[in-house]
Amino acid sequence: MRRITAAVAVVLLGLVACDSHTTPAAAPAPKPTAASTGNLCERLATQLTGNWKAAGAEPRLYAPLADSCSLADTTQELHRVQVSLSAIPVTDAQFADSRKSEAEWVAELNYAAKVIDGGAGPGSWAVDPAAAAPWLVFRAGNRPVKLRMENDGSGTLDELRSIAQTILTLPGGLPTARAVIARPECARGTAAAERLLGGKAVLRRDALSDGYLACQWGSATHSVVVRSGGLGSDPALDFGYMKAGSYSHRVNVGAEGWQQTDGEMVFRTAKEAYVELTATPGTTLHPATVVALAQAIAPAYA
Repeated sequence: MRRITAAVAVVLLGLVACDSHTTPAAAPAPKPTAASTGNLCERLATQLTGNWKAAGAEPRLYAPLADSCSLADTTQELHRVQVSLSAIPVTDAQFADSRKSEAEWVAELNYAAKVIDGGAGPGSWAVDPAAAAPWLVFRAGNRPVKLRMENDGSGTLDELRSIAQTILTLPGGLPTARAVIARPECARGTAAAERLLGGKAVLRRDALSDGYLACQWGSATHSVVVRSGGLGSDPALDFGYMKAGSYSHRVNVGAEGWQQTDGEMVFRTAKEAYVELTATPGTTLHPATVVALAQAIAPAYA
C-alpha cells in the first residue's frame, strides 16, 4: 500500500512521542518584537545571496502544525525551496525522537540515501537522496525548521545548509506564530476534525493558495489536514494512485471518492478539483471519521 502522505508527515511526527513526565518543558518563546513579525520567506529573501522572492507553498502535514512558505529563484523557475517553521517549540528529547522516526521511515523507502548529520546545529539531520530533492531539519529558537528543495535536481544540500545558517542568525529572530490562522470556509469541518484529534483543536492553519483551500487542525500531539489542488497537484496524483490501488475502495463523497484501508482518502469534485484528507500519527486515522470529515467539508469545495 502506498501511504500517500508519508513524505510530508514523518518529519515532525516523533515530536509527540516522549513522555511529558520525563522530558523537561521547552523554553518559552521570546516576546515578539517588530523585527520578529512577518512571513519568514519575505525576511529571508532580502538576506540571501542571489535573486530570491517569497512565494506561497503547498500546505504540508506536520505534528505540531507548521507555517510554510517558499523561496523562489527569479532566474530559475524550478529552483524553489520550501521553508516550514513549527508553530511551537520542542524539547531536545522530542527533537531527537523525530530524527529517529524519520530515519526509520527513510530506511523503508527505495531512496539511495540515509539520514545524516545536518551540519546546522545540535541534533540537526539531512537526507540527500539520489532520486529526489534533498531536505534538512534543524532547530532555531527550539522550533523545528524544515528546508526542502521543491523540485528534484534543482538545488543542493549545501545550499540548504547555507539558508539554515541565515535563519539561525536572522536579525530579530524568528517570526512569532499565532495559534490560530483560520478561514471561515473550514469551520464546517472543525467538529469532525476534532473527533479525529480526540479533543479540541488548539492550533489552526487554514489557507487559500492559487484558489485552492487547505484546512488544518492540530492539538499538541495530533494533526489533521484537508488540502486541495488541480490537475498535476499532489492531491490529483494521489487520487490516481489511490483509485488504481489494490488497498482502496470507493466512498460516497464528491463526484468520485476513494479511501485506503488505513483511512486516508481523496475525492474529486465536479469542477475537477482534488481534495485529500489525512492525519498524523497514523493511529489518528479512523476510516469512518475521515469520511465524516470529507462529507462535512465537501460543500466548501463545491
